[in-house]
Amino acid sequence: MQGLLRGRTIFRKGGIIGPWEGGVNYRHHKIETENRNLLDFIRQLAEGKFLIPTFQRQFVWEPGDIVSLWDSLYRRYPIGSILCWNTTIRLHVHRRIGGFFVPENGGEGAGHHVYILDGQQRSTSLVASFYGGAGRVKEHYDVDHTVHFDLTRGEFFLEQDYFRHRWESDPAFLFPVREAPGLPDDYVAGLTGMKGYGRKAVENFAQLKYMFSEYPVPLIHLRGFNIADVCSIFERMNQSGKRLENLDILIARGFRNYATVVEEDFPIS
Repeated sequence: MQGLLRGRTIFRKGGIIGPWEGGVNYRHHKIETENRNLLDFIRQLAEGKFLIPTFQRQFVWEPGDIVSLWDSLYRRYPIGSILCWNTTIRLHVHRRIGGFFVPENGGEGAGHHVYILDGQQRSTSLVASFYGGAGRVKEHYDVDHTVHFDLTRGEFFLEQDYFRHRWESDPAFLFPVREAPGLPDDYVAGLTGMKGYGRKAVENFAQLKYMFSEYPVPLIHLRGFNIADVCSIFERMNQSGKRLENLDILIARGFRNYATVVEEDFPIS
Protein backbone atom coordinates (compact mmCIF):
# COMPACT_ATOMS: atom_id res chain seq x y z
CA MET A 1 0.00 0.00 0.00
CA GLN A 2 1.33 3.36 -0.97
CA GLY A 3 2.17 5.57 1.97
CA LEU A 4 1.64 2.82 4.59
CA LEU A 5 4.07 3.16 7.50
CA ARG A 6 5.13 0.11 9.46
CA GLY A 7 7.43 0.90 12.35
CA ARG A 8 10.35 2.88 11.01
CA THR A 9 10.25 1.55 7.45
CA ILE A 10 8.42 3.04 4.47
CA PHE A 11 6.43 0.72 2.21
CA ARG A 12 5.36 1.89 -1.20
CA LYS A 13 4.16 0.22 -4.34
CA GLY A 14 7.19 -1.56 -5.76
CA GLY A 15 8.74 -2.47 -2.42
CA ILE A 16 10.63 -1.02 0.51
CA ILE A 17 12.37 2.21 -0.44
CA GLY A 18 14.23 2.95 2.73
CA PRO A 19 14.22 3.56 6.47
CA TRP A 20 12.12 6.29 7.98
CA GLU A 21 13.98 9.37 9.09
CA GLY A 22 12.40 12.36 10.79
CA GLY A 23 8.77 11.26 10.66
CA VAL A 24 6.04 13.06 8.73
CA ASN A 25 6.37 16.19 10.80
CA TYR A 26 7.64 18.96 8.53
CA ARG A 27 9.37 20.56 11.53
CA HIS A 28 12.03 17.87 11.22
CA HIS A 29 12.94 19.15 7.76
CA LYS A 30 15.93 21.46 8.12
CA ILE A 31 17.56 23.57 5.40
CA GLU A 32 20.96 25.01 6.26
CA THR A 33 23.47 26.93 4.17
CA GLU A 34 27.22 27.42 4.33
CA ASN A 35 30.13 28.55 2.16
CA ARG A 36 33.05 26.17 1.74
CA ASN A 37 36.47 27.11 0.38
CA LEU A 38 36.97 25.94 -3.22
CA LEU A 39 40.19 24.01 -2.59
CA ASP A 40 38.81 22.37 0.55
CA PHE A 41 35.67 21.36 -1.35
CA ILE A 42 37.65 19.73 -4.18
CA ARG A 43 39.83 17.78 -1.75
CA GLN A 44 36.83 16.65 0.27
CA LEU A 45 35.15 15.41 -2.91
CA ALA A 46 38.18 13.25 -3.70
CA GLU A 47 38.39 12.02 -0.11
CA GLY A 48 34.86 10.64 -0.25
CA LYS A 49 33.19 13.21 1.97
CA PHE A 50 30.40 13.37 -0.62
CA LEU A 51 28.75 10.60 -2.64
CA ILE A 52 26.22 10.55 -5.47
CA PRO A 53 23.03 8.43 -5.31
CA THR A 54 22.42 6.35 -8.42
CA PHE A 55 19.13 8.04 -9.16
CA GLN A 56 21.34 10.87 -10.41
CA ARG A 57 22.03 10.95 -14.14
CA GLN A 58 25.42 10.02 -15.56
CA PHE A 59 28.14 12.63 -16.06
CA VAL A 60 27.21 14.45 -19.28
CA TRP A 61 29.38 17.58 -19.39
CA GLU A 62 31.66 18.20 -22.35
CA PRO A 63 35.28 19.46 -22.08
CA GLY A 64 34.15 22.97 -23.01
CA ASP A 65 31.73 23.00 -20.07
CA ILE A 66 34.58 22.14 -17.70
CA VAL A 67 36.79 24.95 -19.00
CA SER A 68 33.88 27.37 -18.71
CA LEU A 69 33.33 26.33 -15.08
CA TRP A 70 36.95 27.11 -14.17
CA ASP A 71 36.74 30.43 -15.99
CA SER A 72 33.67 31.36 -13.95
CA LEU A 73 35.50 30.52 -10.73
CA TYR A 74 38.50 32.55 -11.87
CA ARG A 75 36.32 35.59 -12.63
CA ARG A 76 34.48 35.08 -9.34
CA TYR A 77 31.18 34.52 -11.12
CA PRO A 78 28.53 32.55 -9.22
CA ILE A 79 28.36 28.87 -10.24
CA GLY A 80 25.23 27.99 -8.29
CA SER A 81 24.86 26.11 -5.04
CA ILE A 82 25.52 22.44 -4.32
CA LEU A 83 22.48 20.75 -2.77
CA CYS A 84 23.44 18.08 -0.23
CA TRP A 85 21.42 15.54 1.70
CA ASN A 86 22.88 15.00 5.18
CA THR A 87 21.54 11.81 6.67
CA THR A 88 22.14 8.81 8.92
CA ILE A 89 20.74 6.62 6.12
CA ARG A 90 23.45 4.67 4.35
CA LEU A 91 22.48 4.17 0.70
CA HIS A 92 23.75 0.78 -0.37
CA VAL A 93 23.69 1.79 -4.02
CA HIS A 94 25.73 4.82 -5.03
CA ARG A 95 28.32 5.99 -7.51
CA ARG A 96 31.62 7.67 -6.87
CA ILE A 97 32.36 11.19 -8.01
CA GLY A 98 34.55 11.32 -11.08
CA GLY A 99 35.29 7.60 -11.02
CA PHE A 100 37.84 7.98 -8.26
CA PHE A 101 38.42 5.21 -5.79
CA VAL A 102 37.52 6.87 -2.50
CA PRO A 103 37.40 5.61 1.10
CA GLU A 104 34.23 4.97 3.03
CA ASN A 105 32.05 8.07 2.98
CA GLY A 106 33.08 10.20 5.92
CA GLY A 107 30.30 12.80 5.92
CA GLU A 108 30.08 14.47 9.31
CA GLY A 109 31.41 11.57 11.32
CA ALA A 110 30.54 7.95 12.01
CA GLY A 111 27.01 7.15 10.93
CA HIS A 112 26.52 10.34 8.94
CA HIS A 113 26.60 10.54 5.15
CA VAL A 114 26.41 13.35 2.62
CA TYR A 115 24.91 12.82 -0.83
CA ILE A 116 24.85 15.39 -3.62
CA LEU A 117 21.35 15.89 -4.99
CA ASP A 118 22.10 18.82 -7.27
CA GLY A 119 25.57 19.77 -8.49
CA GLN A 120 26.94 16.42 -9.67
CA GLN A 121 28.13 17.81 -13.02
CA ARG A 122 30.04 20.66 -11.37
CA SER A 123 31.45 18.46 -8.62
CA THR A 124 32.60 15.72 -11.00
CA SER A 125 34.11 18.32 -13.32
CA LEU A 126 36.13 19.88 -10.52
CA VAL A 127 37.54 16.57 -9.28
CA ALA A 128 38.29 15.08 -12.70
CA SER A 129 39.96 18.22 -14.03
CA PHE A 130 41.89 19.11 -10.86
CA TYR A 131 43.43 15.67 -10.30
CA GLY A 132 43.40 14.93 -14.02
CA GLY A 133 44.20 11.94 -16.14
CA ALA A 134 42.23 9.91 -18.66
CA GLY A 135 39.66 7.33 -17.69
CA ARG A 136 38.39 9.24 -14.68
CA VAL A 137 34.87 9.64 -16.02
CA LYS A 138 32.65 6.91 -17.43
CA GLU A 139 31.97 7.13 -21.18
CA HIS A 140 34.94 9.54 -21.50
CA TYR A 141 37.88 7.14 -21.22
CA ASP A 142 39.72 8.72 -24.16
CA VAL A 143 39.62 12.28 -22.77
CA ASP A 144 42.33 13.56 -20.46
CA HIS A 145 40.38 15.91 -18.21
CA THR A 146 43.44 17.62 -16.73
CA VAL A 147 42.89 21.38 -16.81
CA HIS A 148 45.90 23.68 -17.22
CA PHE A 149 46.27 27.42 -16.81
CA ASP A 150 48.07 29.79 -19.18
CA LEU A 151 49.56 32.64 -17.12
CA THR A 152 50.28 34.81 -20.14
CA ARG A 153 46.70 34.75 -21.43
CA GLY A 154 44.76 34.09 -18.25
CA GLU A 155 43.07 31.06 -19.83
CA PHE A 156 42.19 27.54 -18.77
CA PHE A 157 42.64 24.71 -21.26
CA LEU A 158 42.66 20.92 -21.45
CA GLU A 159 45.64 18.65 -21.94
CA GLN A 160 44.78 18.22 -25.62
CA ASP A 161 45.46 21.93 -26.22
CA TYR A 162 48.78 22.07 -24.40
CA PHE A 163 51.05 22.27 -27.46
CA ARG A 164 48.98 25.05 -29.02
CA HIS A 165 49.67 27.20 -25.95
CA ARG A 166 53.28 26.03 -25.90
CA TRP A 167 53.95 27.88 -29.18
CA GLU A 168 53.25 31.23 -27.50
CA SER A 169 54.71 30.84 -24.02
CA ASP A 170 57.53 29.20 -22.12
CA PRO A 171 56.36 25.97 -20.39
CA ALA A 172 56.98 27.67 -17.02
CA PHE A 173 53.85 29.77 -17.68
CA LEU A 174 51.73 26.68 -18.35
CA PHE A 175 50.87 24.29 -15.53
CA PRO A 176 48.02 22.05 -14.27
CA VAL A 177 45.63 23.89 -11.96
CA ARG A 178 46.36 21.35 -9.21
CA GLU A 179 49.89 22.81 -8.92
CA ALA A 180 48.72 26.40 -8.40
CA PRO A 181 47.87 26.18 -4.66
CA GLY A 182 51.39 24.96 -3.86
CA LEU A 183 53.28 27.58 -5.89
CA PRO A 184 54.84 30.46 -3.91
CA ASP A 185 53.29 33.91 -4.20
CA ASP A 186 56.43 35.23 -5.90
CA TYR A 187 56.51 32.42 -8.47
CA VAL A 188 56.18 34.72 -11.49
CA ALA A 189 59.01 36.97 -10.25
CA GLY A 190 61.37 34.09 -10.94
CA LEU A 191 60.29 33.95 -14.60
CA THR A 192 61.63 37.38 -15.54
CA GLY A 193 63.11 37.36 -19.02
CA MET A 194 61.26 34.25 -20.18
CA LYS A 195 58.92 34.25 -23.15
CA GLY A 196 55.51 35.33 -21.84
CA TYR A 197 56.66 37.34 -18.84
CA GLY A 198 54.92 40.66 -18.21
CA ARG A 199 52.65 42.59 -15.87
CA LYS A 200 49.63 40.64 -17.11
CA ALA A 201 51.19 37.32 -16.14
CA VAL A 202 51.82 38.65 -12.64
CA GLU A 203 48.19 39.79 -12.33
CA ASN A 204 46.82 36.53 -13.71
CA PHE A 205 48.80 34.50 -11.20
CA ALA A 206 47.58 36.62 -8.30
CA GLN A 207 44.00 36.18 -9.49
CA LEU A 208 44.44 32.41 -9.76
CA LYS A 209 45.86 32.15 -6.24
CA TYR A 210 43.02 34.31 -4.93
CA MET A 211 40.48 31.98 -6.55
CA PHE A 212 41.77 28.96 -4.65
CA SER A 213 42.08 30.74 -1.32
CA GLU A 214 38.96 32.89 -1.35
CA TYR A 215 36.27 31.50 -3.68
CA PRO A 216 33.28 30.37 -1.57
CA VAL A 217 31.35 27.35 -2.87
CA PRO A 218 27.76 27.65 -1.55
CA LEU A 219 26.40 24.43 -0.04
CA ILE A 220 22.78 23.83 0.93
CA HIS A 221 22.29 21.03 3.45
CA LEU A 222 19.02 19.14 3.84
CA ARG A 223 18.53 17.32 7.14
CA GLY A 224 15.67 15.21 8.43
CA PHE A 225 14.47 14.11 4.98
CA ASN A 226 13.84 10.47 4.03
CA ILE A 227 14.59 8.71 0.74
CA ALA A 228 11.13 9.36 -0.69
CA ASP A 229 11.57 13.07 0.04
CA VAL A 230 14.94 13.40 -1.65
CA CYS A 231 13.85 11.42 -4.72
CA SER A 232 10.90 13.78 -5.09
CA ILE A 233 13.11 16.85 -4.56
CA PHE A 234 15.56 15.57 -7.17
CA GLU A 235 12.80 15.01 -9.73
CA ARG A 236 11.18 18.40 -9.14
CA MET A 237 14.45 20.32 -9.35
CA ASN A 238 15.29 18.69 -12.67
CA GLN A 239 12.08 19.62 -14.42
CA SER A 240 13.68 22.95 -15.32
CA GLY A 241 17.01 23.66 -16.97
CA LYS A 242 18.57 20.58 -18.57
CA ARG A 243 15.62 18.20 -18.37
CA LEU A 244 15.93 14.61 -17.26
CA GLU A 245 15.27 11.82 -19.74
CA ASN A 246 12.18 9.70 -19.03
CA LEU A 247 14.42 6.84 -17.91
CA ASP A 248 16.15 9.08 -15.36
CA ILE A 249 12.78 10.04 -13.87
CA LEU A 250 11.70 6.40 -13.67
CA ILE A 251 14.94 5.48 -11.91
CA ALA A 252 14.41 8.23 -9.33
CA ARG A 253 10.77 7.27 -8.78
CA GLY A 254 11.56 3.58 -8.44
CA PHE A 255 14.75 3.88 -6.39
CA ARG A 256 15.10 1.26 -3.65
CA ASN A 257 17.80 0.98 -1.03
CA TYR A 258 18.88 -2.62 -1.44
CA ALA A 259 20.17 -4.55 1.55
CA THR A 260 23.61 -5.26 0.07
CA VAL A 261 26.23 -2.72 -0.95
CA VAL A 262 26.46 -2.19 -4.70
CA GLU A 263 28.88 0.51 -5.81
CA GLU A 264 28.70 1.52 -9.44
CA ASP A 265 32.35 1.76 -10.41
CA PHE A 266 34.65 1.27 -13.38
CA PRO A 267 38.41 0.93 -13.99
CA ILE A 268 40.69 3.95 -13.74
CA SER A 269 43.62 4.06 -16.13
